[in-house]
Amino acid sequence: MTYLNLVILFVPLIFLLWLAQMADKQRSEDKRGLAIVVHLLLGMMWGLLALIGVLLLLMGIAYTRYADTASLSTLYHAQGMEPEEVIHVMHLLPKIGLGLVLLALAGLTLLLPPVRRLLARAMPHDPNSATVAVTWAFSVLILVNMWLITGIGMETASQALTNAPDVAPIQMILQLWLQNGLMALMALVGVGWLSRRSWPQVRQRLGLVWPGWRKIMLGIYLGLGAFVLLFPLMLLLEKLGLDTDPNVDALTQKLIGPLLDSMFGIITLGAAAALGEELTFRGALQPRFGIVFTAAIFALTHNQYGISVATLVVFLLGLALGWTRKRTNTTTTFFFHAIYNIAIGLIGHFVH
Repeated sequence: MTYLNLVILFVPLIFLLWLAQMADKQRSEDKRGLAIVVHLLLGMMWGLLALIGVLLLLMGIAYTRYADTASLSTLYHAQGMEPEEVIHVMHLLPKIGLGLVLLALAGLTLLLPPVRRLLARAMPHDPNSATVAVTWAFSVLILVNMWLITGIGMETASQALTNAPDVAPIQMILQLWLQNGLMALMALVGVGWLSRRSWPQVRQRLGLVWPGWRKIMLGIYLGLGAFVLLFPLMLLLEKLGLDTDPNVDALTQKLIGPLLDSMFGIITLGAAAALGEELTFRGALQPRFGIVFTAAIFALTHNQYGISVATLVVFLLGLALGWTRKRTNTTTTFFFHAIYNIAIGLIGHFVH
């Protein structure tokens, strides 16, 4: 993903969060104009997704029933495309389209006040908040992304990524810092920065404190401890044959392999990811949605693993980070997460 694509992806999300925070500020003044705008935008987003899903569903059905596969294979060959891959994806379109429609309906359902009030019984958030509505929407978008990856199949996704041009390590490092920097900005704006909270209030809401030596060392110990426990667990589960999909390794290698060739890349894998993900998940999301839900969404954002043992390990890591955030602060989880990722990166470097 290029720098421009990252900006195009994140800027609308950040703006929507800022607008939702402004709507919540208005609500405290008994005004609802911006809240209506936020809900209309979310409704339009889910309507568009549903429309895309219906179109994919109809295209897939039409292709399956009426397409001349032999003629199309010749055409694909002439254009330098792999006909087997294209035909495979086309046959999956009805499944993918139906999934998108169902997820769009789920997103629309989460806009309903009775549904949000029901969910608020299990999670400590304000069901009438526009920011909460946007957060629910983002959670469903993560499921949409995961569905697209698993819907087309890990093998197809792996082949498509393998055929893509290689990215230079320095470019990958810069992209990772930009992506996580934008995630961090999204977390700051999402808790009220530049809208209704001062900077000290934002830091308090996110659980950010000055990183004294005790907090740094605690984070380091916890990160190493999690690595010592979770990495052997993953190897054991793989040894037992519970994770046999080679495409997960191929996707992971393509996405982060070049980072493992240098210490700067490995440190980036730890520090950049910890910055964006900890501010977003443990800092902004967890205080409103709880440890388990936050850990689940955190795991699903790692869609390169599909649904695999690696996803389970990331979920367990999320639970450990969540417990640490609850007992300490987000600053400690930053060091925890960074050291864990660096340890994984070092292992990958020596077996790479």
